[in-house]
Amino acid sequence: MRYFTYIAEQSFKTSETGERLFYLGGPWKRPYIIPDAETEDRLYWKQVWMLRFTLGSMIVGQPFLFLLYPQIMSEPYWFVVYLVAVMAITWVISRIVFARDLSRLERAPAPLKQHSFYSQMAQKHSRRALSFGFLGSLAFVVGGIWIWSAKGNLAVAVTSIVLFGLCAFAWGYALLLKMQSGISSAEPETAQQS
Repeated sequence: MRYFTYIAEQSFKTSETGERLFYLGGPWKRPYIIPDAETEDRLYWKQVWMLRFTLGSMIVGQPFLFLLYPQIMSEPYWFVVYLVAVMAITWVISRIVFARDLSRLERAPAPLKQHSFYSQMAQKHSRRALSFGFLGSLAFVVGGIWIWSAKGNLAVAVTSIVLFGLCAFAWGYALLLKMQSGISSAEPETAQQS
């Protein structure tokens, strides 16, 4: 599915000196320096399959889990337990999947500057894709505000507002950089998609 490859591609950036970088954990962490195309391809496909397993399981499994255990969505305590469990399981799986490769890689001395990180995101995506990401994230922020105002599960509301607020910032900043640069289309597709 293109959905998972699209997300996996966000983990790979290029430094100012031309080194390829692999981010595991977000733009604020020091990335790993990728020494060659073979390593990048291996990391890329591991990231794709990890996303297919973890995110795919959540997409398919959550509705059934919420039907069987409705207290996860109605009681803040159980939602927090669920959220922490999902984050812990995802963290453990990613450490297991990438342990062998990452133990051999050098870390960059610092993460890319935010401007550079999001400029590469802007170059990679069309204005339409960036707009959809921004508006979709804002919709979830509005949903969180609605849950909060309707006296729903406060943990769900705050998580939605904070998580998707950060996503809206990222998509919005990349969109702003895209509009300022005058780049009208995404970069050509990379060899990773072959």
